[in-house]
Amino acid sequence: MKQQIPFIEQCESSMRINQKFKDDCVVRAISNATGMAYKLVFEDLMKIGLEMYAWPNQDIVWMEYLSRLDWQKNKCPRDSNGKLIKLKYWKDHPDTAIVRNSGHLTAIVDGCCFDTWDCTYRPVNTYWTPEVHNV
Repeated sequence: MKQQIPFIEQCESSMRINQKFKDDCVVRAISNATGMAYKLVFEDLMKIGLEMYAWPNQDIVWMEYLSRLDWQKNKCPRDSNGKLIKLKYWKDHPDTAIVRNSGHLTAIVDGCCFDTWDCTYRPVNTYWTPEVHNV
């Protein structure tokens, strides 16, 4: 059984291409979880947003992006009583995931939550994991 998910604070300015842009959880989470450069993820989301006539942080855009990257959507984890589990208490979590919790996106990398603020008190809604390709 895995331990609780530790939170690791990420310096806000370490990734952003525009220091004034603060609502970038979509770009940060995808960049962190995939290991792709922040700027590349931002540009890719902008292109898909233009294709779909939508903002890059709208659900339809980033969900389409994750689909193109072969990430799979998973149902909310629940406890034995059927209640949603808070991120910090999610014991059978994947090592790598993009987690939606209360309108926010965050990344789990190597079993740790990476973000600019501690969102682990929020419940896990849906989450995405990389598709495993058998060779």
